Amino acid sequence: MSTMPGFSLKSLHFLTYNVNGLNTPERRKRLFRELRALRSSVAFLQETHFKTGASPILRDPAFLVGHFSDPYQNKSRGVAILFAKDIPVTVDAVLPDKEGRFLFVKCTIVDVVYTFASIYLPNTNQHRCLASILRRLDSFKSGTLVVAGDFNAPRDPRTDTSAGRSSIPHNVLRHIRRSLDSLQLVDVWRAFHAGERDYTFFSPVHSSYLRLDYVFVQQGMLLNVVDSAIQAQSWSDHCPLLITFSSPLSRPSERQWRLNLTLLQNPAICQDVTTCLRNYFSDNERAEVPFPTTWEAHKAVLRGLLISKATALKRESS
Repeated sequence: MSTMPGFSLKSLHFLTYNVNGLNTPERRKRLFRELRALRSSVAFLQETHFKTGASPILRDPAFLVGHFSDPYQNKSRGVAILFAKDIPVTVDAVLPDKEGRFLFVKCTIVDVVYTFASIYLPNTNQHRCLASILRRLDSFKSGTLVVAGDFNAPRDPRTDTSAGRSSIPHNVLRHIRRSLDSLQLVDVWRAFHAGERDYTFFSPVHSSYLRLDYVFVQQGMLLNVVDSAIQAQSWSDHCPLLITFSSPLSRPSERQWRLNLTLLQNPAICQDVTTCLRNYFSDNERAEVPFPTTWEAHKAVLRGLLISKATALKRESS
């Protein structure tokens, strides 16, 4: 496998962020400061609020490559994908949306082909917009697919809202899930945090916290995910979501995770595993997701738990 000078074996960090406008120098400065602090490799941005032909320069010494999809009519939308300068990326194809709702970038990092999609859905009829976007994505994509963005909808109001409910009709949420299932897309954060509650946005209108921002990968790629974490809110009204992906320099045999069997000799860890699996399948048994998808996702959940337990034990013994 070929490599590029200066590119070391490391993980890739995918960050999705609704930035709520980048039309002032101060907001752009804050964005790049945060991207650097979080060591972002690829940044998926929504609501840049740039208009086609009238956008300011969105570039930083640490992020020299960027692609944009700006609306023609107004500044209310806009999405972008930025690449860190230390990522050896070769862009093969770009598909922007004239309405500023999506941006697809097909590229190669080292020898691995990726398709990245940054999506910003409207706050009504999300299901129709998503279905249209994913149909276009299906004919565009190749290689490893990463879909990220603000979907303006909680996938499951029971766990993705602090109120436990949503004003969005059930049929809309059901069609969103079906569209995602059609491409075998798995919610990465939920796969690693089954049953947990955390949110990316506060709605003052509904006095409720919601999880609206997501990263999805196809179920076969879940084993490439190392970590998934919602970051603290800072200057935007949304929290960024950071996904850590295994390095494209790792060969499949090197990416293969092996269970440390001594963990299963610890009664407390065994109990945690039992509780985790019970909660996971209980939370997902009523979800309108094919069982193979649920089964594939549970492996990533279990792996994440065991890795965290092994790390904690190692820290205690050192």
